[in-house]
Amino acid sequence: MINRNNYHALPCPCGSGKPFDECCFRPNNKKTGNPMDEVMHALHEAQQGREFSSIEDANRFMQEFMIRQNTAPRDAFAGLSPTEMRSILATPFDAAAIVTFADVLSQDPVSPVTTIFKVLADAIGEKGLKPTATGNLPRNTVREISRAINGTDTFGTKNTQYLIQKETDYFDLHITRLIAGLAGLIRKYKGRFMLTKKCRALLDRHGIGGIWPELFRAYAEKYNWAYSDGYGELYFMQRSFLYTLYLLHRFGSEERDGLFYANAFLTAFPAFLDEIPPRYSTSPDEIAISSYLHRTIDRFAGFFGLAHVEKTEWKFSVDRIYKVRALPLLEDAIRFHVP
Repeated sequence: MINRNNYHALPCPCGSGKPFDECCFRPNNKKTGNPMDEVMHALHEAQQGREFSSIEDANRFMQEFMIRQNTAPRDAFAGLSPTEMRSILATPFDAAAIVTFADVLSQDPVSPVTTIFKVLADAIGEKGLKPTATGNLPRNTVREISRAINGTDTFGTKNTQYLIQKETDYFDLHITRLIAGLAGLIRKYKGRFMLTKKCRALLDRHGIGGIWPELFRAYAEKYNWAYSDGYGELYFMQRSFLYTLYLLHRFGSEERDGLFYANAFLTAFPAFLDEIPPRYSTSPDEIAISSYLHRTIDRFAGFFGLAHVEKTEWKFSVDRIYKVRALPLLEDAIRFHVP
């Protein structure tokens, strides 16, 4: 029989990138819904009745078993293999065998982020904009952009409206300006916000279809998603952005409850719950679902026009908060090469 020492340094089939003996092989692993359960069952079955003449023989068996497991589609990963999962987690923009990203879109995208960017770019123009003492856009400019897009220069709930006083009062604009800077599309030059040469060249050659991929990559790789909400770092949620887009690619042709995607995410990554500290009477599961729906589905897929996200009336149940459906932009911008 194989003993624990034979597992050292072999990659875990769950896709974590850790050695098998430091991850899902650990005795008394308490992960609920652990996708490794089927792997461990298969390993037990495969070694029934086998005897190994040497450590080398046992290692060869284990390595061949791991190769088969790592390249086999996994139900817990919505049909992806652990090898494919590792690629989209570790090198999402370099996993060409699995997915390619359009450098330029075939047509101008319709998305909140590009709608805002176009108006912001027009406001900056040739002369630029002088920032405030805090380094943000001027108040009057923020109000003008809000009126142009939203028809109002106020923010707040339907019952309570406040006049915009600063850039962060129009938070979608604030985020767009930040990621445009991270993408190298806007910069401060001689005390003014200016469009960069890169930005002007993209707009001249490709229009907003050349801008969207730059904003998208900056948001995925450079922008800190935790800045937009109060859920804490939870960095793995951002690191796994491509898996969510794969789920939308596979299941998004029909409208589904947001809980469908949240559950699929937690089925693939049950250990994510370990990252969530307890918060008053709210369980880690509730925080995980709520943060995922807000941060990944709404503020990422919805903001970039990859999914239509409808927020329904609060019904004291997370599965009724969001209705989600993939939009054509997803297939135009991100092309998956797996079923």
